[in-house]
Amino acid sequence: MRLSDTYDVPESVASGPHSPAFAKFLRNWFGDTTALTHGELDITFLNDLTSEELSLARELIRRNLKLKYTHIVEGAAALHDPDAVPIMHELLDNEPDMDRQLTIAGALWKINRDPVFIETLRKVRAARPSLFQYFHAFKVLWLDDERALDFLIGLLDVKDAMVQFTALKILNELELGRRMPGVFARDMPHQPADYNRQRNDPAFRTRMVEAIHRRNREGKNGI
Repeated sequence: MRLSDTYDVPESVASGPHSPAFAKFLRNWFGDTTALTHGELDITFLNDLTSEELSLARELIRRNLKLKYTHIVEGAAALHDPDAVPIMHELLDNEPDMDRQLTIAGALWKINRDPVFIETLRKVRAARPSLFQYFHAFKVLWLDDERALDFLIGLLDVKDAMVQFTALKILNELELGRRMPGVFARDMPHQPADYNRQRNDPAFRTRMVEAIHRRNREGKNGI
């Protein structure tokens, strides 16, 4: 199997033989990462790893966390590796870049509901709200409760057109139960004023939180 020299993968592991699931893991995390890093890969194949393969996959991710690549950090979350938590906390404590801070904190939340994710969301919202464009905005849904709804509605007031659009798009997709590619903000069925008006309505909140739960259950690409 052809893997990138960028990563620390022992030759004995790279040379195989491998099960289809483990081969797919190696290829997408340490070979051609394009589909994975673009959020286009269905990662549910990780459920087919044997217990031995899962342990080895987690070890390989931990060996490469020092690279701080997004797909490696999120790989620790996808594999639910508790042994990666101390390494990731050390990375987070020494990371000056808020983009990477959000990535690491989000992965920690997915592993063990680490509250550092909530703290990081609030810090970035106050200091660099422009980061909540696309992928990072979708990560807010990982909170999986009313906090996600309130955070997204709050992003509608950010003075950044792309952040406002992303938040509005996510809220409309949640409420309508379907994806809305290619729809401009002005053409969205529901506008920011609609969400600000309803944000304290119990029935609306219940519906939206149920939609958040549903999206998280149905997600297959880790986003």
